[in-house]
Amino acid sequence: MKLSVIVPVYNVEKFLPRCLDSLLRQGMEVGEYEIICVNDGSPDGSGKILADYERKHPDLINVVTQKNGGLSAARNTGMLLARGEYLVFIDSDDYVVDGAFRYLYDHFCQSAPVPSGQNLGGKTLSEKPDVLNFGFRMVFTDGTTLDDPDAKPDGEVFFDGDGADEYNRTKILYVWTNFFRREFLHEHDLKFEIVVWEDEMFNFDVYSHHPHLVRVTCNVNRYEQCNGVSIMRTQNKERVLVQLNDLYYNMVSMRNYINSEENPYMAPAAHRAIQSLMAAFANKMGHIPLTLEEWKRYTRLLRPADIEMLKDTKGRTLAACVIQWLKYYSLHSYNGYRFNSWLYRHIFDRWLRKQMIKN
Repeated sequence: MKLSVIVPVYNVEKFLPRCLDSLLRQGMEVGEYEIICVNDGSPDGSGKILADYERKHPDLINVVTQKNGGLSAARNTGMLLARGEYLVFIDSDDYVVDGAFRYLYDHFCQSAPVPSGQNLGGKTLSEKPDVLNFGFRMVFTDGTTLDDPDAKPDGEVFFDGDGADEYNRTKILYVWTNFFRREFLHEHDLKFEIVVWEDEMFNFDVYSHHPHLVRVTCNVNRYEQCNGVSIMRTQNKERVLVQLNDLYYNMVSMRNYINSEENPYMAPAAHRAIQSLMAAFANKMGHIPLTLEEWKRYTRLLRPADIEMLKDTKGRTLAACVIQWLKYYSLHSYNGYRFNSWLYRHIFDRWLRKQMIKN
């Protein structure tokens, strides 16, 4: 089997049919790929939708239901069941361009030269990649969309080499923009930690093992921006406080990488990860009301040097610079936090969307 598609599902009845329909239009036959849907204790109508799709496509769709454990737990369950040569993780509120998986597998997951009519930027792959990385576009279901209904999965290779080198050089954020070779993940016992910011932690672990990475210009995933009820988007204060603890735990892990004598090679990526974690920490705080004592309790976890990292806005757009500075001041002073939190609730989200559309 060529590909296992792993789909965690939680409270996405509005988006789930669109996701599954797109996965059924990937140009691959039964036996070439499988769709593993992990119902993570979803309380809405997602379970019934999954049952209907599994009944209609029993040789292709496998539905597993488990007690709610979060995105990481759902992905780990899918990994245990997967049989494909490559794994791809798709969030159930997103979708994929028609025929993309067939195109990606046939053109970039082979070691032999591709057909002469295909443009790979003048490159042929030296061997099968351990990780194939591709692109995405954001979509908004409230009427402001960045999608192209006639999009094609065509693209070129722009990197073919050591994944650790590339990861130290640039940021690869999401797991759902990758094919992962299953044997590579098993060889290094790689799985998702049950913490927030799990994509970046998983990617860091993957690339620290120097995979053969191929990156292509194909923008095939569509990243939904208007889902307020997915696994990752709850704003319950108690849960957000747990997530703040998770983010702090991740920062400690990154510092351990930097200080480790066994793996100093990944220090540049670890420094960049800490900066991203700081931004995520401030972002989470901005979505909930904290008393002065609560704010002090969580900001005291952070090292001043780490907070100062948020002042580095080199190479960022104007919108990104403003965001970074707001996050810096929200961790630097309680009044800055209150102002930033007010902006998030009343202005920021709408303004940021306009900036993303412009860019």
